[in-house]
Amino acid sequence: MSFGLDHQVRDGAMSCLVEIYRHVGERVRLDLSKKGLPQSRLNVIFSKFDEVQRSGNMIPCSGSDKNFEDEDDGGRSSSSSSKAPPGGRRTVISSVRRPSSASSTKPTGKEAGAGAVDEEDFIKAFEDVPSIQIYSNREMEDQLTKVRDVLSDDKHDWEHRVVALKKVRSLILAGATDYEGFPQQLRLLEGSLKLSAKDLRSQVVREACITLGHLSSVLRNKFDHGAESVMPTLLNLVPNSAKVMATSGMAAIRLILRHTHYPRLIPIITSNCTSKSVAVRRRCYEFLDLMLQEWHTNTLERHVAVLTETIRKGIHDADSEARSIARRCYWGFQGHYSREAEHLFHALESTYQKALQSHLKSSDSIVSLPQSDRSSSSSQESLNRPLSVRSVIGGSITRSKLVGTRVSTTPGSLQRSRSDIDVNAASSAKSRLSTVPASSPFSSAAALPPGSYASLDGAPGKSDVTPRQEVGV
Repeated sequence: MSFGLDHQVRDGAMSCLVEIYRHVGERVRLDLSKKGLPQSRLNVIFSKFDEVQRSGNMIPCSGSDKNFEDEDDGGRSSSSSSKAPPGGRRTVISSVRRPSSASSTKPTGKEAGAGAVDEEDFIKAFEDVPSIQIYSNREMEDQLTKVRDVLSDDKHDWEHRVVALKKVRSLILAGATDYEGFPQQLRLLEGSLKLSAKDLRSQVVREACITLGHLSSVLRNKFDHGAESVMPTLLNLVPNSAKVMATSGMAAIRLILRHTHYPRLIPIITSNCTSKSVAVRRRCYEFLDLMLQEWHTNTLERHVAVLTETIRKGIHDADSEARSIARRCYWGFQGHYSREAEHLFHALESTYQKALQSHLKSSDSIVSLPQSDRSSSSSQESLNRPLSVRSVIGGSITRSKLVGTRVSTTPGSLQRSRSDIDVNAASSAKSRLSTVPASSPFSSAAALPPGSYASLDGAPGKSDVTPRQEVGV
């Protein structure tokens, strides 16, 4: 294969051998020396092996003394090697490996697997790049132009493309974003970053995703156009069978959604919630839940109808995990738009209504608005503190009792005066209301968490109490 006439075939074969060497180690060198290849060809291949070993990109469980039991052990071999006693060739090879984003693997939860990465790995890798200095706008533009030339040509050696992606982060750390020409250079770089995220080599994809996450965390909403441009490409990585590519794409998406709150990202995510791929649907509902938890309400306003329809479809999804995440999205949506959520609830079949209520009762999470929304009005401050007393009647808590409890437990100057209410009249009114059955989830304590706007609107439960209380005044 290495003697093929086609240059691309030879390069591909060389890349495969190098990748095998990264995982297996010196055994590849020994096996090749027995194949009868010309010495000149072996020298070229071995020089590539030496470059990889010097670069520190060897897989830690690889080593010249690796036995067959280690190979069969698969992903567990890395943990067993960490318990090996000090000394020996394996330790030497591991120590050469420079800690970098290209080899950082710290999977958690369901994403655990060989090569998996997460947001924490990405954040650590943001500054794991060579230090450089720039002193002018012209110098910054020249550096990014060189980076763009390398990344825009996928025929360049993959190692050169990895170095170019790291250089983008080096320039950001050097203060490139402070120069007036940076926004234009970033716009020109978007196509190259997308191409890198589509690359067939996992290391290039991983570095591209780390760089995109870094850009979003630094530029925040100023990265809006770049985020919109690259989001479809990142979503295409989610169903990838290579764990490192799939988890890199998901980590980059989460970082972008946390830092770049751009309304035009919403339809990109929601459109993929109906994907034929179960993995894509699950992840997209997770991304939707992240937006509902962390984005400001006015950022979501333009797409309320789309969010409502997407959540409705998710509640009816064929996959049980997707349905569960969609129910979580529903309660996050209810924290922003209680009226629309209530309409959606009543439009569902009773089976799905019960599933929504059961989901909230079984979870200990508190559905509330993001901190940016809750702190926007000082008049709500007294309602944002957790309840210390909950009066349960027949397994549910009426809205009037919840409001009454909130007011009575709010300390300090924010407590509302009760001097205008006859305590006996109010008590009799509440006792009469205790016999009224709850007709919707919004009459339960779970549906009216501290900080939720649902407790502030003119709901029927609240209006029922006021006139009866005024009779006894």
